[in-house]
Amino acid sequence: ALIDDERSVRSGLSNLLQSEGYATDTFDSAEVFLSHPLALSGASLVIADIKLRGMTGIELFEKLRLLAMPPPPILFISGHADENMPRYALSLGAAAFLRKPINIDILLDHIQRELTRRQ
Repeated sequence: ALIDDERSVRSGLSNLLQSEGYATDTFDSAEVFLSHPLALSGASLVIADIKLRGMTGIELFEKLRLLAMPPPPILFISGHADENMPRYALSLGAAAFLRKPINIDILLDHIQRELTRRQ
């Protein structure tokens, strides 16, 4: 699942991941994602922007940890994070924190590692 309020980011990452063989579902907000059946039952991995309109990526992560057992791994992305945000997100249990523009090789490495770990 890919959650970002910027259409170009959703589209670009979705196209990239699909070209690598990953099935993707995209959402423009955490609220839309949580209202979708995929949120708690089918997401193998979540890539979410930290700063979303409405519920933030961190708030989404906290909600997923309460509702999904086990919660899917989450990779945070952000173009606006301060120095402490990556450390904070990782301390909560995020799999990774990547700054935009995203290094695609690093993103794909994190995805592969987390999906392998979940098998």
